[in-house]
Amino acid sequence: MDIDRLSRLLDLYFDEGLDAETKRELEEMLLASSQARSLFWERAQLNSHLRQQGQEGWGVETDVSADDAVSEDIERAAGAVARDGAASPLNRPLFRWLVSGLAASLMLVMVGQWVLREVRSDLGRFRIASVSSDLARESAEVEGTLVRRRDAWVAVLRKAVAVEWQSPKDAPVVGEPMKAGRIQFDNGLIEIQTNRGALILLKGPADLEIVSDMEVRCQEGRLSVEVPPPAEGFLVHTPLVQVVDRGTAFAMDVKGDEKAEVHVIDGLVELTSTVPDSSMREIREGEAIRISNDGSINDILAAADAFPSRAEINSRTKNEAFEMSQAWRQRRNAIVDDPSCLVYFDFEKSRAVRSRYRDTIVPNHSKSEGAGEHGVIVGCDWTDGRWPGKRALDFKNASDRVLFSVDGKHESLTCITSVRLGSMDRAYSSLLMSGDAIEGELQWQISQKRLDNSMGRLSLCRRVDSQWNSMDHFLSDAIIGPQRLGTWMQLAFVWDGKERICSQYIDGKLVSRDFTRTEVDSSFLSTGRLELGNWTPREGFSVSSPVRNFNGRMDEFVMFDRVFSDQEIQAFHDLKSAYWSGKASNDWGNPENWSAKVLPVRGDDVYVDLPSTEKVVFNSGATEDLNRVILGSGSGRLGAMEISGGKIRAAKNPDRHTRVGVAGGVGEVWQHAGEVNLNSLQIGLDPSSHGLYRLTGGNLLLSRANNSTKCSLDIGPLYGDGTFEISGGELMTRRGVCLGRDEGRGVFSVIGDGASAIEIGAYKDGAGFWKQNAGSILKVRIGENGLRRINIAGESGDGDVDVGFAKGALIDVGFVDKAIAGQWDVMHWNGEIINEGLQFGPDVDTEVWSFEFVDTDESGSFDTLRVIARPQAN
Repeated sequence: MDIDRLSRLLDLYFDEGLDAETKRELEEMLLASSQARSLFWERAQLNSHLRQQGQEGWGVETDVSADDAVSEDIERAAGAVARDGAASPLNRPLFRWLVSGLAASLMLVMVGQWVLREVRSDLGRFRIASVSSDLARESAEVEGTLVRRRDAWVAVLRKAVAVEWQSPKDAPVVGEPMKAGRIQFDNGLIEIQTNRGALILLKGPADLEIVSDMEVRCQEGRLSVEVPPPAEGFLVHTPLVQVVDRGTAFAMDVKGDEKAEVHVIDGLVELTSTVPDSSMREIREGEAIRISNDGSINDILAAADAFPSRAEINSRTKNEAFEMSQAWRQRRNAIVDDPSCLVYFDFEKSRAVRSRYRDTIVPNHSKSEGAGEHGVIVGCDWTDGRWPGKRALDFKNASDRVLFSVDGKHESLTCITSVRLGSMDRAYSSLLMSGDAIEGELQWQISQKRLDNSMGRLSLCRRVDSQWNSMDHFLSDAIIGPQRLGTWMQLAFVWDGKERICSQYIDGKLVSRDFTRTEVDSSFLSTGRLELGNWTPREGFSVSSPVRNFNGRMDEFVMFDRVFSDQEIQAFHDLKSAYWSGKASNDWGNPENWSAKVLPVRGDDVYVDLPSTEKVVFNSGATEDLNRVILGSGSGRLGAMEISGGKIRAAKNPDRHTRVGVAGGVGEVWQHAGEVNLNSLQIGLDPSSHGLYRLTGGNLLLSRANNSTKCSLDIGPLYGDGTFEISGGELMTRRGVCLGRDEGRGVFSVIGDGASAIEIGAYKDGAGFWKQNAGSILKVRIGENGLRRINIAGESGDGDVDVGFAKGALIDVGFVDKAIAGQWDVMHWNGEIINEGLQFGPDVDTEVWSFEFVDTDESGSFDTLRVIARPQAN
């Protein structure tokens, strides 16, 4: 027996979603397996109890007691699936025996209900209502999980600006309650408020664990903490010090177990070093101290302005909202001109509608021939959308809706909407509904999970024929929880009738993909008369159909009569990201090659993943100032690019860094000419990632550094594999070069003397360095005219090493063409070198080659790495 399939059929049964085919399938499973009948029986009981408990948990009044609900559901479970008459296999003797057994069991349940009422007070907060001890434990676990889930919310993420989460899949959402747990991000700024009112501003790179609403543990980050009276005594743990607030505000700079700073902005804090036998110390307003890993505590000048503040995050949030609105307007213009667009409601004021109708009409901005009608607003109020100045409709009452029509049958259909769910207090919350009762009719809703109606899921239904119960159901997992109430979500479905696939998405991420069960070559969706946010039963529907109005806000709805790819859905959600599609050519400058048909604009994150093996070509013009470019952005993805002219600039946000091969992807760049200016460059980042940047001409400037590593050029970090090769052009950086950081493998290759300059740390206030880890390779090939030397300019500062070769770091030397005898300087630096064991690679002929560290300026310290080739016998 297929347990997963049985569970899905039972979900449909308790959602009243069985059609004739799935009903027969469930009947056959029940007749064939006692295990299936047992599971059916347990689900019937558990469904009734948890339905009422969930309603009470959401503050919904119930007219039916739990006892009566059990009776009602078990009676329905025993008889409803057999209502088709004598032809049904459930009217066979075997099923009549099953029904009789269920009826007898029902009598036992009623007796058990009476016994349960006598002992209910002993069951505490779990409120278990079951005669079976096994079922009681199951109910307790489910209800207990709900209680623990709600009680575990200890804080809320109030704001997040330009945050790059280390684990985007598990990242919190702005406005969403947060459980106790760990959050990590590389860049950006967030604001968290605990349930006791403590306000935490945290700037990345950061690693923070929320222990409770009165306690956090910070491993890394710059944070400011404002503590109101209800949170007095708020505790911050770090590896070196524990800080207890006794006043109003303080700030900290935490760098793991290396050092920590505490600055008191207002009031008083108590701190205790983690070094054994350390005494408690009080720090007052205007004072600051630094704790070192040797346990020493030193007074320093207070610098409150150096830490994140409310003014900073408010300003950055406002700027980000403005940029989002600008990006949205650019995308809006592309949508309006898209010939596949049937409906576009942006809910903004428009001259397309006479002023006296603007409160009751939503204009459809689509310009296509098959465009639908304008929408008619019934009852909704106007309110604020996703950012200040964006308009939205507020759906509250049972009669609120938007009415419109779109003609036709559609083999392909994509619908996308942005909503803020206000409540989920009924079984179904309508998004897009048709009541035409014809084949292909669609119903798109958020439906409650029956065993836990605090959880919702996306549900798309398609009518198979004109019968009232002949619906094909497509359900996501229950992933819309109470924590998403009051937060904006983008919901989408894609219907591919040719391939008979239905896909659904939340915030650009795929949450379900199912095949239709219709036994035809293709299937379609019928539109006709449609409603947003509600459903009007029409002829052929049962008059007892449940109320299905949507409770929340909607600020955008769009319908296309074509299939969107996963990447296009993601691009529609990520307003400040541009995704390569390559639908028209391989030319970067052609808008048709980008998912939203809009060229990357100022502040965009640009993703280049190829649909084929053809490289993206950038050969003229200049980009706006982008945030970063990512090539090969995930497992199985290839991003390749050729730069033969023009100017690329990706340095707007100092916290964003260009990556070539990341998260398991493969990225390649060939730069033959042109100018490229990036914040920093990471090549082959993360396990199974591979990256290559080959510079043969033009200029590559890395004008900043990664905040956490301080590298401008990071090759093969975090178990990745990366190569940077230069044979021409110019490389200039502001900070240093890292090879093979954190168990990765990096290769820096210099071919001949064709490059005009290799200057590490020479840009502006440069502080260059070179850090080469075990297994990583410095590869040089001597040309006919020699070798271009690597110059490490400036000094790294902070007492760090300027040039470091770890034990097992490799140097690979050879010739471009014919072998010649001589000596060549590979690298020159100012400052300190630590060589723990640089050695030749396995393919180097040590009978010919040797290397040495040389003091060229007679300063008493080595400043040059030199290779020597001995004359070779003919």
